[in-house]
Amino acid sequence: MATTEGCLVASTNRGCKAITQGSGATSVILRDGITRAPCVRMNSAKEAAELKLWCEMPANFATLKHAFESTTGFGKLLSVEPT
Repeated sequence: MATTEGCLVASTNRGCKAITQGSGATSVILRDGITRAPCVRMNSAKEAAELKLWCEMPANFATLKHAFESTTGFGKLLSVEPT
């Protein structure tokens, strides 16, 4: 876990200890991958909402893909899920 939030690390450690002292846990990998979530700062909530709607339009995906892939020789934009 990469964080500087001490309370989060302590809470996670307590949870891991409880699981270990209990009957343990079993996990399954459903999908393996890496996500990168660029952050875009807008001047207002209205602009942010308009950008979200624009990003969700399938016709705009090619524009986004070209823009984001122009910044790397390795990364590929596979999908867009604005929040």
